[in-house]
Amino acid sequence: MSWLILQRIMSKLSKYMDMKLTNLFDRGFRKSKEQIIKKIVSAASHDYLLAHLSGNIVIPYNAWSISPQGMMVIVNHVLINNVKTIVEFGTGISTVFLNNLSIKNNLDLKIISVDHDLNWQNTVKEKYKVYNVEFICAPLNTKQTFKNEQYLWYDHNLLKHIEKKKTDFVIVDAPIGNGNLYERAGAFEFFKEELMGANFSCYLDDTNEGPLKEIMLNYFPDAKFYPDFSIAGLGNSYEIEPVIFTK
Repeated sequence: MSWLILQRIMSKLSKYMDMKLTNLFDRGFRKSKEQIIKKIVSAASHDYLLAHLSGNIVIPYNAWSISPQGMMVIVNHVLINNVKTIVEFGTGISTVFLNNLSIKNNLDLKIISVDHDLNWQNTVKEKYKVYNVEFICAPLNTKQTFKNEQYLWYDHNLLKHIEKKKTDFVIVDAPIGNGNLYERAGAFEFFKEELMGANFSCYLDDTNEGPLKEIMLNYFPDAKFYPDFSIAGLGNSYEIEPVIFTK
């Protein structure tokens, strides 16, 4: 092999390596940039929520809670799309914020919060002064199936008095999936006759998890997906994207 040929090979190899390294750095920078932006948006959402909807008390915000971004979308949706009746599966910080939103803006929301843990519900109610919410404690004892996967959902007998036709927003952040990752399909089955209603909408948390995204796509193929949650339904008729997400 002549020296000239070797030089050409080395030159091509050098250009190839430069291109690979550039692409690697570009991808790394983009990923880092996306992570930084996500943290900034999360922090801004967190500060907004605590400043306006804490009820002047300190509220814990942990990894199990609905993300600040998700809660911002929920608040915007309630205010912009004239939500009146909310049923949420999974009592938590969203319960506190919705209670305080209803009081602060004189919305007179009807809020029903369903959970399997009575002690937790009592803690939320008493410690954070959540007195404008109807709490339902229902054990996970109803056998149901989603795509041949069996799971346990809330006791239907304890949910009978929920007025499904009057419910215009459902928040699904439970069960937590200890028994089966498809457990949250139970909420969609419970409201199956209302899913296509003109005023109905549904929020599903944690749709960054494959099985939960699969659930939302099964019932709402045209759902709006964010990195960690999704929202769908004809009741979501006006733009609810928080300005801090885009500007």
